[in-house]
Amino acid sequence: MRSAWLIALATGALLVGCFVRPPKNQTPVKLQYKQAPPDNPLKGFFPFRGDFGDTFPHSLEWAHFPLRDLMDGPDSFTFEKTFEPALMEIAARGHQTVLRIHVDQPGQPTGVPQFLLDGGLKMTAYDDHGGGQSPDYSDENLIKAFESFIRAFGKKYDGDPRIGFITVGLLGFWGEWHTYPHESWFPNEAIQNRVLNAYNQSFKKTKLMVRRPAANSPNLPIGYHDDSFAFSTLPTVEWHFVSLLRNAGLTNHWHMHPIGGEVRPELQTNIWMRPIPAEPKAEDFAECVRLTHASFLTGHRLFSTSLPDEDRKRAIEAAHSLGYEIHIAEVTIPEVRSGDPVEVILKVENRGVAPFYYDWEVQLEINGVIAKTDLQLSKVLPGTIAWRPSVKMELPVGEHTVKIRVVNPMKGGKQFHFANEEQGSDGWLELGSLRVM
Repeated sequence: MRSAWLIALATGALLVGCFVRPPKNQTPVKLQYKQAPPDNPLKGFFPFRGDFGDTFPHSLEWAHFPLRDLMDGPDSFTFEKTFEPALMEIAARGHQTVLRIHVDQPGQPTGVPQFLLDGGLKMTAYDDHGGGQSPDYSDENLIKAFESFIRAFGKKYDGDPRIGFITVGLLGFWGEWHTYPHESWFPNEAIQNRVLNAYNQSFKKTKLMVRRPAANSPNLPIGYHDDSFAFSTLPTVEWHFVSLLRNAGLTNHWHMHPIGGEVRPELQTNIWMRPIPAEPKAEDFAECVRLTHASFLTGHRLFSTSLPDEDRKRAIEAAHSLGYEIHIAEVTIPEVRSGDPVEVILKVENRGVAPFYYDWEVQLEINGVIAKTDLQLSKVLPGTIAWRPSVKMELPVGEHTVKIRVVNPMKGGKQFHFANEEQGSDGWLELGSLRVM
């Protein structure tokens, strides 16, 4: 009996000695909100192409190009002439480009390629908006040239991280899809659809926008830009921007497709004054942002004019109000055994008015090891969601700091910042500690 008792006692001791406590789920830890910079990537106000230093915070620049500078034959393209140098120049400043191609820029020489003019393309002179020449958009050679250019453009530049957004231009004054007041000059829907379809087929990665819900655009993955923002935006008149979106059933189009534009030039500085000047009459800027869910707006005069301090503060707050504002509100980091996958549980808030429209790579760093996650920024609509990134890492036993960041794919581009007090200037946000057993 005594030997049996000793064996049982030894066995029990062995089992107790071999028992390994299961990993514990840590208590959720709240992180502190801090407003992200107004020059976070792909949002806010931005100028026409140029070096404006720190005049006003920005991460984008606007550039437009006449088609004749990019195309010198039906299947011959000259991107290296002006386009590529412009992208390189803008990227060197850490900015991404919003762009448009045009053939009719009022007050400027024609943007129609010379080979089309030599081929007999009919041009109609006008005096409106500073004067110019409008091409005959029913000319088949012109439309075929558009399609040929768009295919070559997409083949070379779709997904180029230097390009933030492309506005579908080519048609109308300024490439803005109108020839007002000469409405009969504008091409019919069949031709509009050829341009839209060519862009849609050629650009699967870079986000597109068009001026209004024209032709078949509501059925395509294309956003919209309001180039008279805060002047003819609110749905008080049938042709205003929000009215057009509503009438086309596009109230929630911003969930997946970007909304941008330009603050009406006459309003770009005086809309921040108090009181706001009576002429030209401005709409309520905050209401325009709320209804459109705009992410970025050209506001060149903010960069070329010195604003009084209080006006500048209001303008910067308006820049903050555009687009996304992603805050990691809470984090749980369960402890793990060495060799097991690491899971981080995050409560994520988008306090802005729109998502971030690209799925830039989201990374975790633990103990100096960086791992890519499968998190999708584009799915973070305004509101709160849960992220549960899980990564496989070989980590030693001990305590390790966990960090997260979003990587701008453009070399030298502005760093993405979460709206967190804990956000570092190096792009990494410290989440907390992981215990590896």
